[in-house]
Amino acid sequence: MASLASLARAPVAQQSVAAAQRRQLAAAPGFCASGQQRQRRQLVVVAGQGFGSTQQNAGPRVSNKKKQPKIARYLERDVAKEAAADDGDTDGWIEMPNVDVETTFVSKPIKPLILATGRAVCVFKVGDTVFASDANSTAYKYPLADANILSVKGKPAVEVPLDGTVYDLATGKVLSWCPKNTLARKVLGGLKDKSDPEDLPVYPVDIRGNKVFVKFVK
Repeated sequence: MASLASLARAPVAQQSVAAAQRRQLAAAPGFCASGQQRQRRQLVVVAGQGFGSTQQNAGPRVSNKKKQPKIARYLERDVAKEAAADDGDTDGWIEMPNVDVETTFVSKPIKPLILATGRAVCVFKVGDTVFASDANSTAYKYPLADANILSVKGKPAVEVPLDGTVYDLATGKVLSWCPKNTLARKVLGGLKDKSDPEDLPVYPVDIRGNKVFVKFVK
């Protein structure tokens, strides 16, 4: 039977062995306590600016893109004026774009146009004569693109489909002002009973080869 003294020394010896093992592990390469491991990982994250992070500049961002010039105002206001100047001669005649005397009026005697200046006109061909006027009637501002070409006392005239007003194509004079010859025109004509007839603005035309030139006089 072991003595009481030897039994008392056994726990002390076991504690000494356990302490020696911990010292050996601490001295081994690559060993660190859990707190040290967390600290080391934090240092690695800080040094690399975080996992998947991108480099950030402390200063303000500088864009390499140059500002595009603002040309909308130029396009709206100036191009139309330049285009109108290019289309016309020094004496004020302006060529009608895409109008050929021989081919344009084969299927229809009226050619509506909107010029570079924004002016809307109608070019008419009756027989061998070409006329030009504003694109809309004077009574109700109705488009003349589908107007009826008439002959009144041997002179070419144009009738507005809506209200029936008839104009002399050569002079623009009103030959018939809002006649009440249909049910709808009775209503429209009644609205114009107190209005004075208003002539259609017409303009001089010059033919040069197959091209049509118009002078917009005041």
